[in-house]
Amino acid sequence: YESFSGNQPPPPPEDQMLIDFRAPPPREVSWPTMPRLGFIFGCNSQTMDECLGRGIFGLPAHMKGAAACIAPASPIFLFNVTDRLLFGIFEAVTPAIMNIDPTAFSKNPKATTSPFPVQIRVQVSLECPPVQAGDDKNGNNNGDPVLEDILRTRVGGRIGPLTHAQSVALGSLLASQCGALGFMTEVKASGGNVVPPIALPPKNIGAGTTATRT
Repeated sequence: YESFSGNQPPPPPEDQMLIDFRAPPPREVSWPTMPRLGFIFGCNSQTMDECLGRGIFGLPAHMKGAAACIAPASPIFLFNVTDRLLFGIFEAVTPAIMNIDPTAFSKNPKATTSPFPVQIRVQVSLECPPVQAGDDKNGNNNGDPVLEDILRTRVGGRIGPLTHAQSVALGSLLASQCGALGFMTEVKASGGNVVPPIALPPKNIGAGTTATRT
C-alpha cells in the first residue's frame, strides 16, 4: 500500500497488494470505518442544500441494484459534481428505499415519485472540510491525489459503491482534513493519556432543518 499521507514510502512493486489507489499501510493509523461497503452519492450546486437539509441522498431508479449494498452504518460520501468537491463523513441510517420522500429533488410539491427515487437517510459521522477532485470550477488543478486515484479507478463512474479499503482511505483523508485523524494518532501514541475533547454523538441532519452551505 502507498501512504495516503505521504509519511511512508511506497513498498517495492512485488509487495504491493493494491496499486490502483493510495491506502494507509498497516503501521499507519487510519480512520475507523465500519467493515461494510461504502457509497458515493452525487449532487450539484442546486441539490446539495436539499440533500443536507432533508438528510436524504438520492439516486436515479436504474441504480437501485448498485445501492443494494447500503445498510445502516455504511460509510457514505457526497460528491458535488459542480464544484468537484467530496463531502463527508456520513453514515447511512437506512438501507436504500424507494421514495422515502417522493417530493425530494422535485419542483412539484405533489409529486408521487422523486426524480431520484432510490433514497437513503443519512447522519453526519464526522464533519470535515471537503476534498477537491481534479480541476476546480476556475480551472485550477488542485485535486487531491488520493481522491483522484480512487475516482479514476472506479468502475461505472464517480457515483456508486466503494470497497471497504476505498472507504477507509476516503474516511482517513477527510478525517485528516479536520485534525481528527491526527488527534486519534496522538491518543494512541500516548497510550490513551491525552484528554480528549467532548465527544459529540453522530449528528442527525434533516428533520425539518435547513442546511446552509459555506
